Amino acid sequence: MKSTLQSVGLLLAGTIIFASCRTVYAPNAVNVPLLQGKGEFKALIANNNLQVATAVTDHIGIMANGFLNNYTSDDKTFKNNGKGAEIGIGYFAHTDKRITYEAYGGAGLYNVRIREDNNTKTLDTDAVKYFVQPSVGWVNQYFEVALSPRLSVLKYTKPEIVGYNSQERADNFFDILDQKAHAFIEPTLTVRGGYRFVKLQVQYGYSYKVTKNNINDDSGIGSIGLIFDIGNWYKTTK
Repeated sequence: MKSTLQSVGLLLAGTIIFASCRTVYAPNAVNVPLLQGKGEFKALIANNNLQVATAVTDHIGIMANGFLNNYTSDDKTFKNNGKGAEIGIGYFAHTDKRITYEAYGGAGLYNVRIREDNNTKTLDTDAVKYFVQPSVGWVNQYFEVALSPRLSVLKYTKPEIVGYNSQERADNFFDILDQKAHAFIEPTLTVRGGYRFVKLQVQYGYSYKVTKNNINDDSGIGSIGLIFDIGNWYKTTK
């Protein structure tokens, strides 16, 4: 029981880490639809994440993702808030045994705001994010599992910085944030269990920075939530 609670804590730790070191990038959950056919619709409600996907044909899917991460310190003097939205399109297919493979690409907009010392120190910046994510998984009425290595590339605008001295700006890489794009490889494991139209989803992964330019980022990817599935495939599957 103790190890289970510790694992759940690790999945949710991103919310805490996001705020602890003036973080400007915290990876959102990976949207892994594992769609099976035209007309299917899936929606995930998880900590800090809202995701939807639908199959517009038997092999083409579209997705939309929303992300919100707000942290305020106990003494109310530090706030580290991030939000974003993404859209994507991709291809999917499956075998007769429901082994499913898919690849999606898309883009999104992000915003980060940091406030501390009664708003005497502030940072505001926006970013454009591009992503590509192949996945392979297996699906049945009761269980779904998938591996998904996502490539994320972010390009920040010049941040609006107030109140931080030159050493603080250098230590947190604020002045070089917008100079180059930042790329990350983000492999994740997604596991779902339930019955047909509703399952519990647990996702865990890690974000590896692959570009050399420095940034304050959160390396953990973790979410727990419910995924709802409206489709015809499970009505004809034993």
